[in-house]
Amino acid sequence: MDIKDMLMSDETLFRDEEVFDPNYLPEELLFRDKELQSLVALIKPGLRGGKPHNTLVIGPPGTGKTTTIHFLFDEVEKASDKMVTVHVNCKLLNTKFSVVSEIHKRIYGFRPPDTGVPYTSIYDKIMTNLGRKGQSLLVALDDVDFLFEEKYANDIMYDILRAYEHFPNVRTGIVAILSKEDFREVLATKLYSIFMPQEVIFPPYSMSETYEILRMRAHAGFFPGVISDELVEHIAEYTTRHGDLRVGISLLSSSGLIAESKAKRKIELEDIEAAYEKKARFVTLEEKLSVLSEGELKLLKEIALDGGIRSGKLYDKVGNCLNKKTFSQALNKLETYGLIDSKFITVGRGRSRSFYTRSPEEDVLLVIDDIAKR
Repeated sequence: MDIKDMLMSDETLFRDEEVFDPNYLPEELLFRDKELQSLVALIKPGLRGGKPHNTLVIGPPGTGKTTTIHFLFDEVEKASDKMVTVHVNCKLLNTKFSVVSEIHKRIYGFRPPDTGVPYTSIYDKIMTNLGRKGQSLLVALDDVDFLFEEKYANDIMYDILRAYEHFPNVRTGIVAILSKEDFREVLATKLYSIFMPQEVIFPPYSMSETYEILRMRAHAGFFPGVISDELVEHIAEYTTRHGDLRVGISLLSSSGLIAESKAKRKIELEDIEAAYEKKARFVTLEEKLSVLSEGELKLLKEIALDGGIRSGKLYDKVGNCLNKKTFSQALNKLETYGLIDSKFITVGRGRSRSFYTRSPEEDVLLVIDDIAKR
């Protein structure tokens, strides 16, 4: 088959490729009934004209937190016009203006201009509109720890939760979604007096739950007979090992693409193994690295190239793109994200820190190089 035939061919293994998109919302939410019921109980007051309870949703990556919130907000929108729900991806939107712009987009259908319109004007417009319509506002701040990284969390959450002080008819609440348990203390220390959340915990999926979720995705995304249940179970084993459902979803999609590129009618074990080595095993690591700055990536690369490197030597390597303050901040960020570990060592009469990557050094270098090529 020549290139023209390949491009024009409509033969595919995929019934619906969107099923494997990270933002895909399934028709049925599996194995999160308990968590969903807890969330419904906490937001219900907002549907009756009251204030929705502030909530902290916490659990490891790939445990259905974001999907459950999207599912809940979609159902709220269908059920009532008494509450406006807004989901904010704080990895991408982590300033006061960007968060309030996302709320504006949800209410009015478009974002305000990036320049020329002050934050306070947009904020007042939103809250006045909510008060006039008698609507409550519930904002989900997904990966809220990124707001803390940028030092905007206090201001944003304060402005949302204290809106009633200037707009008496407005009732607001926040759902903070968090993957790192140690940020619980940060939330409690810096925002306890105004946030005071109820917690909803999302535990990792079991092996059997992972298998059922992936089997449902496979049946929805592929044509019948493309992948056997035995191979889905094999993918579920890989996924459970990583503790991240996104690994399994990526494996399904990537193995399908590999099989299709070889003009196969069905996915075979070798396609899954190739997809795992080429892409799927890097899913969690790639997500963490994708939000790092150029200087932070360079810092991580130097640590991967020289495991156990001391802080002084490390600074000499990256001093052209990070000053002492940003160097220290970048190291703290890498450690907070679970990308590096450090330990103190004695050097002569003094002490120094040495640094190591938490993931295999070769994996870190591969992902960094892949990001650089984009």
